Amino acid sequence: MTQGIVILGAPRSGTTLLRRILDAHPRIACPPETYVLSAAARFLHEDRFSRGLRIGVLVGLGYAGFPEDEVLRRLRAFAFGFAEDYAKRQGKDRWACKTAFDAFHVDAIRKLCGGHVRFVCLQRHGLDVVASLEELVHKTGGYVDELHAYLRRWPEPHEAFARAWVDAAGAIARLATEDENAMTTRYEDLVREPERVVREILTFVGEPWDDGLIERALADASHVGFGDWKTYGRAAIDASSVERWRDLPRSTLARLAEICNPMLEQLGYPAVQLEHDENDEDARRRYELGLLLHRVRGPGTRG
Repeated sequence: MTQGIVILGAPRSGTTLLRRILDAHPRIACPPETYVLSAAARFLHEDRFSRGLRIGVLVGLGYAGFPEDEVLRRLRAFAFGFAEDYAKRQGKDRWACKTAFDAFHVDAIRKLCGGHVRFVCLQRHGLDVVASLEELVHKTGGYVDELHAYLRRWPEPHEAFARAWVDAAGAIARLATEDENAMTTRYEDLVREPERVVREILTFVGEPWDDGLIERALADASHVGFGDWKTYGRAAIDASSVERWRDLPRSTLARLAEICNPMLEQLGYPAVQLEHDENDEDARRRYELGLLLHRVRGPGTRG
């Protein structure tokens, strides 16, 4: 079996769209989200104490006589085995995998997979990720486990999502910079110039371009699983979700810009510039206006 492909991107960064395109390639099989790599990453989790003491599977099995390389080899064979079997069942030579929330386990996934896969890293404007995560929560009615730690520390969801994006995007950017087997591209480029970007990705992973690839990917609604439902409702790739963050309230944008701007600039996006931030008096008046409108509508009116 030839080298695997791991797609990494913060949730709501277009990873499902890219998964569907790669899965439509005649040599690549990429199933819906399996969570196998993030589960393996949790298996490798360690606690570190102030005096350097490490507690975790690798250390514990090391005391039992199993060196780290052997533990990683066994775990890698377990994780990769599912992807390899899936590819064989699809009659394809090569596997790829994508689970959006793998982005919160990049270091452990790199430890497990580094040197054995090609990483395709997908970045998206952080404020668009925040807006899309808000939509995801409304659709699903809950928060995945990886977001809980952020929500406990920052109970306001927009801020929690923004800080989660900063951490995920930063970890992915470090991997793309440090690992010669990693490449990075942007969601915005993928939706605006899909053929050019996909050709670059295929060249990087060592596969030929295939005519009709993108059209087949969008026409195929089989293998539906976890992932972005919106890609299954579109007949063509478009950029309608780019800069959707501009519809967020100005007071929200001011907070999010402060959090996201350093990472946005690191990734090559322009910083979000606002003419003026809402002051305390503006916020108080907006709140009072909301209460007034609620009274006018009456308790039985739904807005």
